[in-house]
Amino acid sequence: MPAASQDSFQERKRRLRASFIEQLPDRLRQARALLADLTSTGRQDEPLTQLHLIFHTLKGSGASFGFNAINASAKEAEQMLREVIDGDRRISAPLLADLRRHVQTLEELELTVDSAMGNDSHPCFDLRRQANADAELTAHNRLIYLCDDDPLFAQDLSEQLQCFGYQVKPYHALDDLRTAVLTQRPAAVIMDIIFPEGRDAGPTTIAELNTQLDAPIPCIFISQRDDFQARLRAVKANGRAYCRKPVKAVEMAELLDQLTSRGNPEQYHILIVDDDPDVAQFYAMVLESSGMVSRVVSEPERVPTVLEDFDADLVLMDLYMPHCSGPELARVLRQIPGYLGLPIIYVSSETDAQRQFKALEVGADGFLTKPIEPERLVTEVHLRAERMRTLRSLMIRDSLTGLFNHNTILQLLKVALASCQRSDRRLCLAMIDVDRFKSVNDTHGHQTGDQVLMALGRTLRLRLRESDIVGRYGGEEFAVIMTGLDAEQAKGIMDALRESFAAVTFLADGTEFHCTFSGGLAAFPEYSDPSALIEAADAALYRAKHAGRNCILIAHHQDADGVSALTHSS
Repeated sequence: MPAASQDSFQERKRRLRASFIEQLPDRLRQARALLADLTSTGRQDEPLTQLHLIFHTLKGSGASFGFNAINASAKEAEQMLREVIDGDRRISAPLLADLRRHVQTLEELELTVDSAMGNDSHPCFDLRRQANADAELTAHNRLIYLCDDDPLFAQDLSEQLQCFGYQVKPYHALDDLRTAVLTQRPAAVIMDIIFPEGRDAGPTTIAELNTQLDAPIPCIFISQRDDFQARLRAVKANGRAYCRKPVKAVEMAELLDQLTSRGNPEQYHILIVDDDPDVAQFYAMVLESSGMVSRVVSEPERVPTVLEDFDADLVLMDLYMPHCSGPELARVLRQIPGYLGLPIIYVSSETDAQRQFKALEVGADGFLTKPIEPERLVTEVHLRAERMRTLRSLMIRDSLTGLFNHNTILQLLKVALASCQRSDRRLCLAMIDVDRFKSVNDTHGHQTGDQVLMALGRTLRLRLRESDIVGRYGGEEFAVIMTGLDAEQAKGIMDALRESFAAVTFLADGTEFHCTFSGGLAAFPEYSDPSALIEAADAALYRAKHAGRNCILIAHHQDADGVSALTHSS
């Protein structure tokens, strides 16, 4: 990491703002010269494009560094020039006068580094101490290329993302990025839309690179532009996400987490119901050859029982089966809690449109006519299973942290405990709570409080085992389910997490501060049912709060008694 990164984040931010202010007069001199060219020469395309790019850059940098006056004035000038470039407006004396007025307004601004520090409304925090202290977190770093023709913005965002454990290399020229990608493929690219080479040069470059690579490179596009054409060009270039400037580093880190997540995506689970075993096995073979997991059932009455152990993303069923038709089975499933939204696709040789429509009325999602090409079967099943995963994720995940929500973590605790009871394995439940969280909200605002919760959620996801289950239990309280560990082993893991989180530096409105959390642990078989585990862990958490906070305590047997009457304080 460069020497400058050893300083506080706020100091680096201050230097970047100072550099922006230092370069502003030269940029405005260029703008005045280009305006003179517009009035004195007939060849106006080049100065017009360059002038638009200057105002575009000033608008984005002004917003990013908290100089609202620069952002507002540059935004108006950029819009005027955009209308001229698009052919909706002609160059005229009043237009040139307005542009000169905007340049003069920007020249007259009395800017200081400190003038923008209080406007930095996007709290950041430094995870580098945690990353340097823990090789486990470092092992999950990802190489990211960031390309933006504004060097100050690129450097600022790169350093912020490095705080989140990413190795970010900034590039200012498209040619340099091309060379870097073809030399060493990164995990993802963050790419601006507009460059001196053109209004859509960013997406164009990514699209060209993808033709030279074995597989498209994951890309997140960033821009001040928010028009449909910009978003469309980004999508056509295989853009996975689109962020408007100024970019929030926390949100960008979350997007990068999704693109560079650990492990392979979980395979889709497809239940095939057909009274013809050969046909069913053929479908299973086709789907399994594409990487899916399938289960075949020939008797419709067995389907509800099979679904209890086979977490299906989709049911592929025959329309006509003896004793129980496809529509009848669909009605049965729709009456069982938990299967109301389970995708159902009929596969049948029925070609009568009216009959197909009637079959779909009971709540099925599609109809495939036999014989069906393997490619179409895979495509149809994949698309619907993917949609089911997305919808299910929205229903079971906490929108702020991306962790399992309250109801889901309770259900998962029941499932995990039942599994451990059958296999005679140990299980620990940790309930953790951010210390003095109300004070964080009161002092620094709810946006900063949200950043703290997101940071803790991200720390738990990165540092715990793949088999551990993490959820946001409510407010500032989190729940962690760990199998195969006794209470002392779980305490060692949670203590290490607690110490790492306490070292994280949070920044808001120029103020640095730290947060800690307290935790309570309860273990199976000492506590044999979900309610007892939760009550005991929560009571141990209550004791940890009263023991001075920033500690992890293991539940005592008496913790399960009378805990409902206790209300722990943050």
